[in-house]
Amino acid sequence: MTATRTTTTPSRAPSRITDQSAFRPHIVRILKVEGSLETEDMLLELEMAMEDELRERDRQPTPTGEVRWHQSARSERKAMIDAGLMAGGKPGIWELTEAGRAIAY
Repeated sequence: MTATRTTTTPSRAPSRITDQSAFRPHIVRILKVEGSLETEDMLLELEMAMEDELRERDRQPTPTGEVRWHQSARSERKAMIDAGLMAGGKPGIWELTEAGRAIAY
């Protein structure tokens, strides 16, 4: 007797964490005002700006011990650097490029 695999995929439950892309408009708005920030200061600004958006699971630690939303924010920073929207030459410094400052949020 062989096992058969079902072809129907169960519907996916809504994500229990804030999507990484949700951080971008906040990052851009904060850096347009502040110019550049060190990571610690940027995370404090993001936490205040996104207070009502962050979910309970976002505030829990990842297996490495980092707060989950911090990891998401840093991943979005990397995506923005890769897209040419943030300067990547200064580790730990969050700063928009000209292209990043041109984004309207």
